[in-house]
Amino acid sequence: MTLSTAPYKGTRDFYPEDLQRRNYIFQTWKKTMLESGFSEYDSSIIESSDLYLAKSGEELGSKQLYSFVDKGDRKIALRPEMTPSLARLVCAKFGELQFPIRWFSIPNCFRYERPQKGRSREFWQLNLDIIGSKAGASDLEILYILGKIFLSFGAKKEMFSIRYGHRGLLDSWINAENLEVKKELIYKTLDEWHKIAEESRSTWMTEIGLDLEEQAKIGQFVKHPPLDLIKDFPDLVLVNQQIRQILPDVEYIFDTTIVRGIAYYTGLVFEAFDNNPENNRALFGGGRYDNLLDLFGKSAEAVGVGIGDLTWDGFLDGWNLWPEKFDNLQKVGILASGEDKLNQIYTETIPEILKNGKTYEINYEFDRSENKRWESLKKRNCEEIIKL
Repeated sequence: MTLSTAPYKGTRDFYPEDLQRRNYIFQTWKKTMLESGFSEYDSSIIESSDLYLAKSGEELGSKQLYSFVDKGDRKIALRPEMTPSLARLVCAKFGELQFPIRWFSIPNCFRYERPQKGRSREFWQLNLDIIGSKAGASDLEILYILGKIFLSFGAKKEMFSIRYGHRGLLDSWINAENLEVKKELIYKTLDEWHKIAEESRSTWMTEIGLDLEEQAKIGQFVKHPPLDLIKDFPDLVLVNQQIRQILPDVEYIFDTTIVRGIAYYTGLVFEAFDNNPENNRALFGGGRYDNLLDLFGKSAEAVGVGIGDLTWDGFLDGWNLWPEKFDNLQKVGILASGEDKLNQIYTETIPEILKNGKTYEINYEFDRSENKRWESLKKRNCEEIIKL
């Protein structure tokens, strides 16, 4: 039997040139986070299945979960996201940690879903979270850092937008309009609002169970957010007043259709969008999840976000934001006349190359002509060649 050379469906192989691209993304993410005073953490890729079944909702916690029973008859899963693991880590040492916690990680995650553009079964994701800081200033900082991440890759204002809404405001409006029984349908409608053509919205809303009066109320909420209710949420007022002033190079938009689907969001929610007409889509999202630690019997306010590597790769591709070179190391080619030069190469030549902050490659094809060996080193990106 001849085995297939293809990777498992929905996963990727990273040849050296592919890994350079991934490393560039990770290193730029990490640089921005460390400069912003965040500390890096990590945990096992394997977790108890209960961690996701209890809090992540039906779609993620059940249908998309890679779950198994191990040899000890324990129900385990490959993590589909990092936030529940973060909550577990924080609660495990809750009395020892200094709050607020400002942590980030770039974990490997798995979800059993249909692979498509910008989405696969295996992915990496930048997670950044602030835990133990009340709503308001910490939400503002997260939005600020997200803008800085875009700018750190050379993105311009016209290339993207960061849109934010507020779950508390939405729920308050639903209660004020006596629409509690239609809450789930309203969330679904807002989440799909920009994905459905305007001329088709009314038909679509009627089909899912919203009457014309309810449709009119939702349309009014989207176009004219209720100012009388916004003032009841100081965190939202602060973000509205400050975010465009502190980072004017980024387009921030208050958008009541941003609701986010994951079960644990409680306050400010946000998503970033690619403005490229060839890739007009949401890139990532996040928000405030003040109730997440309750699962472990603890309580702390929190806000966070996850940025996937695949959608980010697509964003950089679409706007041609990749650097010409992924490193600044100059490679020196070593063209020796024979094996008798190897001692000199390793004891004299290489130490001198490394001392000058360069890297090297040795050509061992001693039986080939010098011209062909020279050409070979040039093709392998050697900017300088030393003959011995």
